[in-house]
Amino acid sequence: VNAWVRITEAARNFKSNEKGVTAVEYAIVIAGVAAIVAVIFNKDTGPVARMLRNIFSTIESTVTANIS
Repeated sequence: VNAWVRITEAARNFKSNEKGVTAVEYAIVIAGVAAIVAVIFNKDTGPVARMLRNIFSTIESTVTANIS
């Protein structure tokens, strides 16, 4: 009987404990953010890399045209 009470109390405590669930949720959010950052800041094909290439290309063209 004493073992049964301990088992049921442990199960009840486990069910009401949300610390593990919160950690899993944070891990999922972090993984999603990491994936988004990897796509955005990809050094070859990401939108930020394309934007910077276009800006520096425009600057280079402008400087070259004004020097010549």
